Formats: sequence, C-alpha cells, structure tokens
Amino acid sequence: MFAHVDINNCYVSCETLFQPQLKGRVVVVLSNNDGCVIARSNEAKAIGLKMGDAEFMVRKVLKEHDAVIFSSNYALYADMSARLMNNLARYTYTLMVYSIDEAFMALADTQDLDLDKHAQMISENVMHDTGLAITVGLGPTFALAKLANKAAKKQGLSYLVLDTEAKVHEVTKTFPIEDVWGVGRAYYDKLREHKIETAEDFRQLKPDFVRQQMTVQGWRLHQELWGKPCNIIRDVADRSKGIESSQSFNTYQTQLEKIEEATAMHAGTVALKLRQQKSMTLMLTIYLRTNKHNVKHDQHYPSITVKVPLATNSAQEITRICVQALRAIWQPGYNYLKTGVRATGIIPAGEAQYNLFSNYENSRQTKLSGLMDEINARYGRGALRVAAEGYDKTWKMKQEYLSKQYTTNWNDIVVTR
Repeated sequence: MFAHVDINNCYVSCETLFQPQLKGRVVVVLSNNDGCVIARSNEAKAIGLKMGDAEFMVRKVLKEHDAVIFSSNYALYADMSARLMNNLARYTYTLMVYSIDEAFMALADTQDLDLDKHAQMISENVMHDTGLAITVGLGPTFALAKLANKAAKKQGLSYLVLDTEAKVHEVTKTFPIEDVWGVGRAYYDKLREHKIETAEDFRQLKPDFVRQQMTVQGWRLHQELWGKPCNIIRDVADRSKGIESSQSFNTYQTQLEKIEEATAMHAGTVALKLRQQKSMTLMLTIYLRTNKHNVKHDQHYPSITVKVPLATNSAQEITRICVQALRAIWQPGYNYLKTGVRATGIIPAGEAQYNLFSNYENSRQTKLSGLMDEINARYGRGALRVAAEGYDKTWKMKQEYLSKQYTTNWNDIVVTR
C-alpha cells in the first residue's frame, strides 16, 4: 500500500498556525510580486476566489469581505514543510517528497494492520507535532492513493482508504476525470471526445485503446487505477530535471548592474541547491524576460546555455560564469522584468572528472563553499555571499504583505509569557 499525504491549504495553514485568530476568515496568499492568488482558505474558496486570480481583479472582493492578505513567505513554508516530512518519515521505510506540501509513503507489513486507524493516527500525530492539518489517502498504487486523498477532501474527511475493489469502484464512479492525477488539458479534451466523464469511465476503456490514444503515460495511469503499480518510490533527487532559480523584479529594470546582482543571487541559490544534494553541474542556462503582457514595450527574451569547463557546485565559479553569460545576452533599451539561472547536466559530486592539465583549484573552491554554508547556517542565509549579489537589492520582488519568519529568524520568533 502507498499513502499520499498533503497539507490542507498549505500556505494559508502555515500563516494561520502562527496567527490562529485568523481562522474562519477569508485569507489568501499571493504569488511573487503579489501578482495573483496562489493559496486560499476554505472561506476564500466559498466566496468564489480562484487559484490564479490576479490580485488587482479581485481587490474589490477582498476588501468587501475584509480579507487578510499575505505575500509568499517561502522561508516559513519551506521550514514547515521540512517539519512535516521529518514527521512522516517515522511511519515509512521510504518517503518520496513530491512537492513542498505533499509526499508519497510506502507502507510495509499491512496484512494485519488496520489501515483506517493507521491513517487516522498519522493525521492526528502530525497535527499534534506540527500544528498542520493534513489529508491522508491510501491505495495500492500512486494514482489510487492520490485519488483517495482528493476524494477525502471532497467529502470533508481527514483520510480515506481504498484497499478493496468495491471501495475503489464506489469512489471512481463519480470522480471527475479532469481531477484524476496525470490527466492534463490535452488528455482531458481527448477523453471528453470519447464521452469519458469519470474515473470509472476511464477504467472501463480497453488498455490497448488507452495506449493508442494516450501513449504509455496514459496506459500506466489506466493500469494504476486498476491497482497495478507502475510507479516507484524514489528517495533521491531526480537529477535529470535540472535546478532553477528565477524571480520577477518589483519593477522594470534597464540597468545591467542591477540585473547582474539578481543573476548573481540566482547563481548562488542554484549552487547551494547543488551542494545540498551533493551534485555538480556541467551546463548553465541564463535568460532574461520582458513583460509579454505589456504590448507597449518592445519584447526581448534572450537566453544562452554555457558548457561549464569543469563540473562544479561552487558559488564563486557558477556566479562568475553566469554574470559573464548575462553580459553576452543583455541589450540596452529594453524593460526587463525577470531573470533566471538553470543548471542541467547534473552529476553526483563524486563522479566529477577533472583535467590533468588544468590548474583549477577544486579543493580551494570546495573549502570556500563549505565555509559559506557553515556561516550562513549559523547566522542566517545571506550572511556571507558573493559580492556580485550587491547589498541594496532595490530590484527584489514586491512583498507588501509579508508575514514574519517565525521559525527561521531569531528576531521574529514567537515570544510567550
């Protein structure tokens, strides 16, 4: 059996955990630069607010309902996510973190286990230990565990177990096909052409037909909905996807110096993520973006991919390469809104191959990066950084409604009497 666990209304739950007086009110969390709604309380959902609603378009509605608005507090959300995952690890021999607020767990020796009581116990213990309300879905495959989780939420339950064919049929016969994990817009349109409206309708299709219409991915989903596992738990990072850091500016940027600072910051973030997963990169992509929605401005979307001379995860080396690459693609006269850095060609740090004739001082770079990590771990991220990042980051994204970093900043820690 597999369990799928996620935090209910994750970002909103993290905010209300430290401000319990907000429970029962309309609460929303906004995206980068406070652009659109990315998390809603149940009360916000009840008044018709949708994911992705632009803030300026729903501003009147938010004011009418005396809504509480937060900017995205990623430091808080990431820390609470780590606490959740540490708690979940106690109940499984293999945990796969799927996103910041959800994970899959493999459950062993379930023959004599009361699955309903086990799921309830996980939910109650996580609430006790972290203060976060979660939903637990159990099933013999990833797809059924995910479906059980969504069905539990629709029914207002904290958990749901699909361990028999009768239970699976009871849920899938009314479960909308567009809500099934893995059914994107393209698959949904194709299935609707064949009058497929529920998960059960999809299950009743012949496997060969599914494979022909939806390729091997659709066939695997079909198999999983019949209780035949086609996915496996991965407890290591998927290095094939790469690592990226990007962010929109709080206003248009036309000066190369300011964009260099932002690019250097993203380069440092990518380097840190590489070191955290004990990896190195062989390829770096740097890109710039103007605002495609502003038709009054000239558009420019340059990017460049650079092959790193020697595999690295050094903040200094990656920053140097990224800043040089940025200068090659930047052009004056454009109003840039976003920059980003992406690392690909990722390999384990222990498999890096160096050139016998190169004078690259890898040991020195490793020591410097290690020292930076130690200092930042003790005094806070950014306490020590590459000078190219600058100090007065006037270009940083707008966060007018940012809450305190209750768990990661000594100045914001909750004080009790």
